[in-house]
Amino acid sequence: MRHFRVTLLALGTALVAAPLAAQSPGTVELGAFGTWTRFGNPLATDVINHAPRDNGFGFGGRLGIFFARRLELEGDVGYTKVDAAVLVGSGKASYLPIHIGPTYNIRLGEHASFLLGARYVHNKYGDLADFSDHGFGGLVGFRFGPVRIDGTGDWMSSDEVGHGNYHNLGIDAGLSLLLGNKHCRKEDDGVTVTPGNATLERGQRATFAATALHCGKPREVAWSATGGSITQGGEYTAGQTPGSFLVTATEPKSGMSGTATVVINAPPPPPPPPPPPPRITVARIDLKPDLVRVKVHESVPFTVTAIMSDGSNRPIDNCPLTATGNAVQTGNSFSWGRYGNYTVTANCEGMSDQSTVEVPLQIVIYGANFRFNMDQLTPAGMDSVRVAADSLKNYPEIKVRLAGFADFVGSDGYNCGLTWRRAQTVHRALNQFGISDDRISVIEGFGHAYPLADDQVPQEWKDINTRTHDKGKWWDRRVDITSASKDASMTACPMPEPAPVRRAPAAKKP
Repeated sequence: MRHFRVTLLALGTALVAAPLAAQSPGTVELGAFGTWTRFGNPLATDVINHAPRDNGFGFGGRLGIFFARRLELEGDVGYTKVDAAVLVGSGKASYLPIHIGPTYNIRLGEHASFLLGARYVHNKYGDLADFSDHGFGGLVGFRFGPVRIDGTGDWMSSDEVGHGNYHNLGIDAGLSLLLGNKHCRKEDDGVTVTPGNATLERGQRATFAATALHCGKPREVAWSATGGSITQGGEYTAGQTPGSFLVTATEPKSGMSGTATVVINAPPPPPPPPPPPPRITVARIDLKPDLVRVKVHESVPFTVTAIMSDGSNRPIDNCPLTATGNAVQTGNSFSWGRYGNYTVTANCEGMSDQSTVEVPLQIVIYGANFRFNMDQLTPAGMDSVRVAADSLKNYPEIKVRLAGFADFVGSDGYNCGLTWRRAQTVHRALNQFGISDDRISVIEGFGHAYPLADDQVPQEWKDINTRTHDKGKWWDRRVDITSASKDASMTACPMPEPAPVRRAPAAKKP
């Protein structure tokens, strides 16, 4: 026993100093362990063969060899001495189990493995006991570094008269040394080059890095390249020949290598010659003003501008201009002696543009012809309408608008209705003096929304207002008779609802 303890101590010291085996093929396992055995109950009653009566502690050793990665064939032998089953007195029985079978090592990490095994079992009993038997068994174990712990079970089929079939259970704990292992984890071996590819111009540089593992340990690499040169620090310089090339890192001891692809671009083609500057041409001509409203015999000047294809412009001084109607032309200016709508046309540079000219017939029936807050014309007002009708008869082609207005006195709603009524009064008066409805394009009332600007009112009109103590501004009580189009900014009042017709009461019967 003393020699066994010394052996265990020496083996333990060696195992602690050794790294955990990677369990590669050819590795030999040599170990020693202490064991505790729980003998099957039938043995304790076998007084014929003096089988073991009590459970007991013992020791043993094992030898194994890995014939495949993580799979070993191992055998072990143990020795335990306990009290024997006897009828009278006492005695000892020795227990010598021999196991042989495969064990699979399931790796749990860098330093640990889980063990599963199957066994052929030969049990030999000695001293007072003198018999042996055969069976099969299994083990479940755990290896951490040099320490190994197994749980075992043996199932024995026996024809012995004293006990028959039985099974023994045991726990083995001890140290194991794995010998001849190269400690090489080849599953991680290889060389990786980063980046895996690069695209460079001629003479351009790029830096590559390599990770090389041999037996799980980092290694230095040697660099080589095509299409350019590379330093042993991994700096690649592209050559002058375009194409696809390789950068290679080689681990010298194992010969393993990794590659990266380098594409060297061909030089770009020379740039095309610059296009000639675009020819600047006249895109269009612009006649100004586009729309103008003038009085009879009032002269209107026109200008023509050439808009160029590059967005610039230039004046055209000698562009021929023509006008409709009996226009009087002076240079680039025109005037008309009759009311109407006319067109001015410019034709030059192979292009043309037109402007519209309105010479409106415009007659204003001012407030002196309407009493304050009234929609009926005074006798002077009727004379004014008669004069307007005579003017319209001279221009049978012209249609006019009737627009009624009021001064600021009164509410919005009231003044709207009042201006509609004033416009309709003038309409009826024009009909009376021979102007038919087809000469009138529209009738509207605008309330007090559009008074005459003060700077357009003569001072003598203002003096009349002061002298007569007028509550409003009499010049805003007016109806415009005009052939001019309505300004887009003007909005008429809604037409008032017609007043209901009142019926006279029926005469009473006598």
